[in-house]
Amino acid sequence: MATEKEMLDALDKIDAVIAKPGMKPLAAPSAKSLCDEYKKIRAWLEIVLPFIEKIPVYGSKIAGAIRFLMTLADTACPVV
Repeated sequence: MATEKEMLDALDKIDAVIAKPGMKPLAAPSAKSLCDEYKKIRAWLEIVLPFIEKIPVYGSKIAGAIRFLMTLADTACPVV
């Protein structure tokens, strides 16, 4: 399991990828663009999931939803 510092570093890296200046949240990106961005953050999501699970009351449900979405993304964006 990752350390707290590794988890915080992973969150910072995820934020750097998804919070780019000028991103239009309502714009519909291409499937390739979405897959490229997902592949950049997938490993970091795996690091933070155990910490999310520890959030009282809702953590395990939030982590489960993220894992479900990751499964969809893994299916749609296979590594070749």
